[in-house]
Amino acid sequence: MKIAILINGSIRKFQNTVDEIKLSFDGLDYHIFISEYAGHFMQLCSQALDAEFNCFVLVGGDGSLNEGINGIIKYYQVNESESIADFDWLAISKIRVGVFAAGSGNDFIKSVNLDESLSTLVTNIKNQSSQMVDVGWMSCLDFNDQYTVNFFINVTDVGMGGEVVRRKSKMPQFLSGKLTYFLAITTTIALYKKCQLKAYNDTFQWQGKVLNMVVANAKYFGNSLGIAPDADVTDGQFSLVIVGDVSLFQYFKKLPLLKKCVKINHPEVSYHRVNEINIVPTDKRTITIDMDGELIGKAPMSLKCLQQKINFIC
Repeated sequence: MKIAILINGSIRKFQNTVDEIKLSFDGLDYHIFISEYAGHFMQLCSQALDAEFNCFVLVGGDGSLNEGINGIIKYYQVNESESIADFDWLAISKIRVGVFAAGSGNDFIKSVNLDESLSTLVTNIKNQSSQMVDVGWMSCLDFNDQYTVNFFINVTDVGMGGEVVRRKSKMPQFLSGKLTYFLAITTTIALYKKCQLKAYNDTFQWQGKVLNMVVANAKYFGNSLGIAPDADVTDGQFSLVIVGDVSLFQYFKKLPLLKKCVKINHPEVSYHRVNEINIVPTDKRTITIDMDGELIGKAPMSLKCLQQKINFIC
């Protein structure tokens, strides 16, 4: 087993984290790769796979996990069209992927009942403990109006989610992850003008005014907000959560339920189970897409849940 440890170079307490990793992985066959800029994880994954590493530890938040997952999957792309069949899923399933949660948002691990300790991660690696989990496929337009395909393991959303990510990126680095997300969410809700969206597939259709529309593979986003209580990362289904024409007061009134990962009983909030979904704007606004805490592109977009494609260490 060759272990590639990919570390987000911008995380807080970077050197302390590196020192802790070196101590914890002593005696194992590992190499540390440092990500120096946005998108670098993709390149580092290719380098590590070229060198026949077969176990990956992604050190950072959900955005780092997302980059790593995309780097591994796209390394095994066999055709250029980027349809689901254009990737070698058998080869991908043989790469074990784990996370050391050291970023501002560490939501995915909660859906596989993992804690944030490095000792748990190392124990699972030594015991070869892992689980096949679902991954989402998503096509959209990037910010240059070019067709693009990306994958996600946690949550993709449209509406205020993209604005939250934009505001979060401008927050001072010394703030904690929870405080950063809280400030970004509250300021966004206070100022955000709801968008008009349509969501549909062969058997489902919804259209209306939206505060946020969430396509969830896992339960949590926004630093521990349990937006999708019914989500299961192994069942091949998304939890589609539609937060419609909800006011700032109503949102904050229901916030304790989100923190407890409990469904919201409100006429403008609905929960649906879908294997695939198309989401299109019905007005002329540009609707940005938030994928695992990163701005990916803009709607319209199409999404499909691919069952048990990622071998996740847990």
